[in-house]
Amino acid sequence: MLTAAQQSALDYHLREINLLTNEELILELTDHYTVALAEFMAQGMTFETALVEVQNAFGGRKGLQKMERKYNRVTFAHYDQRWQQTLTAQFQKPLLWRQTVPVYLFVLVLSILWYTYNPLEGETWDKIFNGAAQGFILGKLVLVLSIAWPYLKALFRYGIHNPPTEALYLLKRHGFIIPILYATGVVGYYWILPIVPYPCQPILISLYLATFGLYMRTGNLMYESLYARYATH
Repeated sequence: MLTAAQQSALDYHLREINLLTNEELILELTDHYTVALAEFMAQGMTFETALVEVQNAFGGRKGLQKMERKYNRVTFAHYDQRWQQTLTAQFQKPLLWRQTVPVYLFVLVLSILWYTYNPLEGETWDKIFNGAAQGFILGKLVLVLSIAWPYLKALFRYGIHNPPTEALYLLKRHGFIIPILYATGVVGYYWILPIVPYPCQPILISLYLATFGLYMRTGNLMYESLYARYATH
């Protein structure tokens, strides 16, 4: 068994020396390292020498970084499941009646009232749609920069290494979902709404806006979930 000081040194070795950020991989490597270190030290090696031997067996920092890139696919699948659970929870009690239904009803009523007094013709809806789209894109750009900036700074200090697992996941998922949502809004607003009858137009608008809000909420919850461990430090 490793001492508390040796366990701390091992954690520092994985996170700070080899720059690993995938928590699932770090946990698995900690178990492998612990067994291997115990075997080497039983042969008379010092902890420090054994640590170098185990690292070399994994191919050094490059080997561990490569392992993390492959392991990220497994972790991303787990994150996707967590996001799916977060989304599903929005439609279950108590969130369904406390948050989801009120939001959809509010947006529906607002869309109907606004659409009644400001029909699709004219510049009013163009300004609303373009303004909302620009604001959303700007907000997501700020989020992306806030996620990516620490890694960009780390490049100057440590050189080329893997981006943090949580940041890479969020960037990939937002980079996939946002274009789809925005393209759906553009196609729906400029080509679908003009050809559907009036009662359907505000309903479609409200469903789209509420879905956008649902994505933003679950995305924020995922961000808080993935970065919760940093908030405790």
